[in-house]
Amino acid sequence: MKKRLLAGTAGAAICLALAQQPVHAATLDDVLARLDALERNNAKLAKENAQLRDRVNHISSRAPEPAAAAVPPKGNPVQHAAVAPSPAPAPEHAVVSIGGAPLYTKAPGTNAFVDNTTVTLYGHVDLSGDVFNAGVFDQGTKFGVASNLTYFGVRARHNLEPYGFPGWAAVAQFESLVEVAATPTERAALGTRDSFMGLETPWGTIKAGKADTPYKKSTAKFDPFSATLGDYNSIMGNTGGDLRAEFDWRAAHAVWYESPIWNGLQATLMVSPGQNTAKDNSDFALGDFNCPGTSARGSGSGFPLTSAPEGCTDGSYGNLYSASLTYNQGPWTAIAAYEMHEGTNRTSDEAVTPLSNGGVLIVPPGSVGIANEWAAKVGGGYRINDGIGALQLYGIYEVMRRENTVADFNERSRDGYFVSATQTVGPWDVSASWAHANASPGSPGTGVFNTYTVTPAAGSADFALNTLDSSADQYAAGIKYHFSPFATWYLVGSYLRNGPGAHYCLGVSGHGYGVCGRDANNNVVSGNKASAVTTGMTFDF
Repeated sequence: MKKRLLAGTAGAAICLALAQQPVHAATLDDVLARLDALERNNAKLAKENAQLRDRVNHISSRAPEPAAAAVPPKGNPVQHAAVAPSPAPAPEHAVVSIGGAPLYTKAPGTNAFVDNTTVTLYGHVDLSGDVFNAGVFDQGTKFGVASNLTYFGVRARHNLEPYGFPGWAAVAQFESLVEVAATPTERAALGTRDSFMGLETPWGTIKAGKADTPYKKSTAKFDPFSATLGDYNSIMGNTGGDLRAEFDWRAAHAVWYESPIWNGLQATLMVSPGQNTAKDNSDFALGDFNCPGTSARGSGSGFPLTSAPEGCTDGSYGNLYSASLTYNQGPWTAIAAYEMHEGTNRTSDEAVTPLSNGGVLIVPPGSVGIANEWAAKVGGGYRINDGIGALQLYGIYEVMRRENTVADFNERSRDGYFVSATQTVGPWDVSASWAHANASPGSPGTGVFNTYTVTPAAGSADFALNTLDSSADQYAAGIKYHFSPFATWYLVGSYLRNGPGAHYCLGVSGHGYGVCGRDANNNVVSGNKASAVTTGMTFDF
């Protein structure tokens, strides 16, 4: 029956062909051969469609794996990511993937730019509602809504093994801050977060672009309250006690190397050239429109200038060098890290400031000046299965120094400590932390009394900070509930005790805004006691 049908069809095709294009007539055998080939191709296409349908159904029906009880507390994936090479890719030849599983695949050998390339879309959303009090005479208790390190990214990995390079791959990533709650500015431009191009090899990975420094990444997962108003960068990595954590940084125009992980041990090295035309690093870095060592529109950034005629003199530096050695094996974690900022310009601290009591604070030229600033830290962690769940413990000791600076005006040299504990009980995490800043040798700054009933004029100064204790303590406690491995709810309370000469802030380096000891005219109100309660949700995809 099949052959009779084919013969009839072929006869009709021949008649039509002879009638319309006699010069291209085909024999009956030719037509039958073509019809057989078409039938085989249709069968192959049907089989591939069935396989693709099964794969999509498998992705959509696959239940997420429950979080293991012994896993350390899950936090912000960028802030809390261990230092490691590029994430494991989806299966080869994937064009688009969801959760690491391929949604559509392409067989190799047809397009060298698509074959063996995995492209992953990913993101993190963190939105909170906050109640806070800066402990300043004219501020009172406030309520806020914040978007905290929310980001969206695209990651690509091109496997080079099929082209004769086993163990090699080209990698790229573009990641941007997303202002979910605040009005967007250039802070949320494309590529504002870790963005790079690199090459993976059997001997490690080398990348170029911008990224969190190895120093920052080495202990990021130690903080259970990252990006909340209990974030440990209120004190850790923060030399001046303000909104900028100098040693919790994302370095621009950088090159770095990530070694392979050997028995849990990994080394990471980074260099970021200053590329500054000014010998004292007081200009924008070439290619940038922001003072080095500052965030867009942040303290010392030079915004809104498009050049730096007044100079970048509030922490702008030249070359940056950062390195870390991390160990993660079983229940143990250990780190050692170091970072240097070469030729940090702080000449804006040198000034003559009249005080309200008739005195004068004189910071002479050259007493602060331009000098290297560096930090070093060691830390460790241990996870205990205590019968209730997992108890994760972490600790850090940090040393920060500014060289060749007169002690009375040196607020950048001090030691600091941090400890945290997280107990998991089923889907719940219960956490607490403490951070402490030792007093610095001195300070070039001034403050106003916290007893005014009318806000003093901008630029007011009642006393010199270098005559007072600048130590500080931050305490935080909170709970987190994991709806799934990808969605959580959290509640965090934080309290910051500034010594009489200290002016540290809550929410530094991650939260949507900081809570600082400043009055309505931006005068420094040192010695304030700030407190906050924040609750929110996170969602990873």
